[in-house]
Amino acid sequence: MTMLCTVSACKKSKKYDVKKYADSSSSQEESGLSSEGTLSENEGGSASAPTGSSASQSTATGSKTSSTVGSKPNGSTDTSSDEGQEYKLPDYDLDTDYTNDFVQDGRYIKIKTFATAGEYEGYVNRLVKDGYKKYDENKIGKNLFVSLVNKKNFISVSYTAGNSKLKIISEPLGDLYPRKADNKYTSKGMQSLFTGMKNENKPIYSGMGFVIRLDDGSFIIIDGGGGDRNHKDSNRLLNILNEQKPKNSGKPVIAAWIFTHCHDDHIGVFNAFSADFHDKVVIEKFYYNFPPDLDILASAEFMFNDDYYSYNNFKDCIKNYYSKSAVIRPHSGERYYIRNAVIEMLFSYEDLFPASIADRGINDFNETSLIFKVNIGGQSLMITGDASAMGMNFASTNYGTYLKSDILQMAHHGQNGTVPFYSKVDPTYALIPISHVDKNRVNFNEANKWLVNSKNVRQFIAFWSDNVTIPLPYNPTNAEIKDRIPTEKTVYNAVNLQ
Repeated sequence: MTMLCTVSACKKSKKYDVKKYADSSSSQEESGLSSEGTLSENEGGSASAPTGSSASQSTATGSKTSSTVGSKPNGSTDTSSDEGQEYKLPDYDLDTDYTNDFVQDGRYIKIKTFATAGEYEGYVNRLVKDGYKKYDENKIGKNLFVSLVNKKNFISVSYTAGNSKLKIISEPLGDLYPRKADNKYTSKGMQSLFTGMKNENKPIYSGMGFVIRLDDGSFIIIDGGGGDRNHKDSNRLLNILNEQKPKNSGKPVIAAWIFTHCHDDHIGVFNAFSADFHDKVVIEKFYYNFPPDLDILASAEFMFNDDYYSYNNFKDCIKNYYSKSAVIRPHSGERYYIRNAVIEMLFSYEDLFPASIADRGINDFNETSLIFKVNIGGQSLMITGDASAMGMNFASTNYGTYLKSDILQMAHHGQNGTVPFYSKVDPTYALIPISHVDKNRVNFNEANKWLVNSKNVRQFIAFWSDNVTIPLPYNPTNAEIKDRIPTEKTVYNAVNLQ
């Protein structure tokens, strides 16, 4: 077991200054492009020169890129002065009576309601005509997605058919997400694994941390949990990585660390882990899409407290310890090829625009959670973080049965969830990310009861007694499933970690 490190925080910081971070900016180098109408897929970069999606999270990271072009304070919707706004989006032929334009956190955003697929195609064609290059495209049913770049900007364009919305986001060019052709690695033939971490969180239902081992022995981490003042959770995470990495392979490699949202019970372990063990691992890329600081402050002021689990501390960790790691801001429709896993983003809080926390259009901060599907080992995992009704309704309305997945992470520690969403996911296995024993959690609400009553759900898996590791793909026999609904005595089958 790893010895407990006594470092208590990434950085002992003063009371958080919102304006300081809202106005911060830094420079970004220009990226070379091909002379064709699209980027050649091998121009996306590699782990040694990290590439991901547009990482213009200036107020979130203090690194990579920022709103240096036409920047406005966080949460501002002031578009009265357009001088120098090279990232501002033209109207082209859009009907402006149904179009909302605003600036937020280094992004220029255009939303067109009552839109059509034809308007999507027309807008994308005009961008290409004006010099933008297609970086990547995706289609999910009737929903259309494309990423475009020029030497300064990254543009995400999406058309979602269920709500007839055209969404266009322009932000300064940063790290570009890994496409299929960028995913060059050597498989070691290792069994893919999924580990749900036990958390020591003080709130009884809080904490979520998942570790996925890939076939080359590197890892994807999702959130991590809230952590604890004795740093048991940060030690627990390092032990998982060291036990599952290839023998005699040096430091564990984290190919991707994904954060669903920035509540303390999801980022606290990262903060403690970074303070204790940032020099014990290699982290290639971070993926997160958080609201502007002022929105976070309006909904969760405690996240700016001077404590190890704070959002302020999270940003200090990224800045101070991982300046060479790529930082990627996910947008819906993007696909990330990471070793033998493919991650498909299905929802970010941008899909709720023009609603925001600041204007009370979004009442629950958990609505900012990412929703995404992980495809690995011939199976799919639906990750919901703490997603609530608005995000799940968006996904259900626009994706329908495409949401079908083998494994479902029950939303918000089993407290949220909707029947339409869960019924479309229609899982075979359900994960309950809570910290302590609660046998009634599976019947907490109507969505959970739907899962309990579904004949297709073979097993609920909880992480309240210890870490639980399962192989991917996961296909236990009936005899291997000790309890369909877990109790404090439930024992899971041992897995060969090598």
